[in-house]
Amino acid sequence: MTCRAAALAHQGVIPQPTFLVGDDLVAGQLVELMPEYRSLEFGNYAVYPTPKHVPTKVRVRIDFLVECFKHPRLSW
Repeated sequence: MTCRAAALAHQGVIPQPTFLVGDDLVAGQLVELMPEYRSLEFGNYAVYPTPKHVPTKVRVRIDFLVECFKHPRLSW
């Protein structure tokens, strides 16, 4: 959200998905500069100490995120 805050403070151009800045675009606080351009990749990473002993709650969260992002919503 630091990038969003910087853009709202007129500090530059940011590449952000609409689920983070969509409300700002609708409110006119931000302006989309290149609507025809869409990023080919949306990186989402889970970082944990070791793959050998992943706690159940971490594994469940990772599996949930994998399922959620398997088919991204078109509104993003």
